[in-house]
Amino acid sequence: MVEHDPGAILSAFAEALADLLQDTDLVRAGPEEISITTELAMRMDRYFAGWRVSPEWTRREAEEKKIAWNDEAGALRLKKIRPDIIVHHMHKQDENLLVVEAKRVQNTSFEDDIRKLTLMTLEHSVHPEYHYGYIVGVHLVIDLPDRFVARHDVYRWGTINAELTAWFAAALAAAIQRRTPA
Repeated sequence: MVEHDPGAILSAFAEALADLLQDTDLVRAGPEEISITTELAMRMDRYFAGWRVSPEWTRREAEEKKIAWNDEAGALRLKKIRPDIIVHHMHKQDENLLVVEAKRVQNTSFEDDIRKLTLMTLEHSVHPEYHYGYIVGVHLVIDLPDRFVARHDVYRWGTINAELTAWFAAALAAAIQRRTPA
């Protein structure tokens, strides 16, 4: 069972991602982003026992999931969101492990993904109703035809964490290596 340790979370995620990259049928199909993230979420389920892995999740209790930030003038801004994948316990607002935003390598529009990852991994948010406190967030850019992850930034406490990003890169490389025939 994955606990709140960033390394354990990222190791489990690396294993699921390596599984996805080895799927020859999926690679040949060349699916769109939503199909890739749904496939990845299904693979993640076995690595996150005791947690719910939810693709395209839009709810927070009875409300729509939103992020909040203060704009340049200091006014509170809200935006409805649909994270690509989250790992969480439903109905327990303080039990959020991982949020993933992914794009295919052909899509270079990252602004919304980066905003979501930044705000959803904050230790303290600007508005308590829109606080998520995910332990880590990962921004993926996937080149599925080439079985390659072009970008894999790890967010912790609202910023890219260089140490965890490097750690995740090594964990992913090791997971891929274990699945590569000799």
